[in-house]
Amino acid sequence: MNKKSTSQSSKDKASISSSKASSKTATKKPTEEQIAMRAYFISEERRQTGRSGDHLSDWRDAEQQLIAEAK
Repeated sequence: MNKKSTSQSSKDKASISSSKASSKTATKKPTEEQIAMRAYFISEERRQTGRSGDHLSDWRDAEQQLIAEAK
């Protein structure tokens, strides 16, 4: 293997390692406790404003909000 190939191989490995690290942080999900707390507040606001919905949509919305905030 020549010097250029070795250098490129090292760059490829570093790139893969870097992408794995960033994908771990990008896919970090909030805890169930965090989602439950946010879903509770979403449901309270929904009820007070008379909007339709259910606990599953509140949970989904809470999870999506927390993931978006973490980015």
